[in-house]
Amino acid sequence: MSIETTLHLGDYEITTIVTGEPWCENCYLVCHVPSSEQVLIDPGDAEDCIVETVLNQDKSLKKILITHGHHDHVGAVAVVHERFKVPCHLHKADARLMRQARMYAVVFDGREIEPITSFCLYEDEGMLELGNQPIQVIYTPGHTAGSVCYYFGGLVFTGDTLLYRHVGRTDTPGSNADQLISSVSRLMEQLPGETVVFPGHGRMWTIREARSWWRYANISPPQYKRFGGI
Repeated sequence: MSIETTLHLGDYEITTIVTGEPWCENCYLVCHVPSSEQVLIDPGDAEDCIVETVLNQDKSLKKILITHGHHDHVGAVAVVHERFKVPCHLHKADARLMRQARMYAVVFDGREIEPITSFCLYEDEGMLELGNQPIQVIYTPGHTAGSVCYYFGGLVFTGDTLLYRHVGRTDTPGSNADQLISSVSRLMEQLPGETVVFPGHGRMWTIREARSWWRYANISPPQYKRFGGI
């Protein structure tokens, strides 16, 4: 089962595909309306639904962006990549995690996913592009060694770095609680308050709302460890 909703913000149309239980992960199909170009962020499952949504919108899918390499965020990457022949971008520090996604899917979810063998690696931070508009890659290690956020058009896609009144868990291989707190603090300082936060699980909110929460939560922020929405 998957749930699909669409939201229009500025020059962008954001379609959220929430994958089924137990993970209920948010996959985002983002269209830059003036150019009709799209990016797909974190296709974690429900590959048939994702492919159908891309085809039905009849736009130009340019790339796949991955916030981190956990299997619930990359489980549909191989199928989508093969179907649309578009590059998949990932931080170099999560390359090993990406290659292990198939194993983790079996261990933690009891499901098989297609092996992921083709992706484009980058280091630290940089710029990508959608419709001749920049996509800023913000390196936010902590939940995983190679976690990143993608910021453009007043929107930020945070994966499991920052969720609604939660941060990602830090009890998995490659995670680091101190790094995660530092990464979230940096987001609070760097991004404008009106920035809309699209997390890897659960509901969206704004950086302004997140700052208000972070003032008292930053010492020991609650970690997202539940299945389903928050």
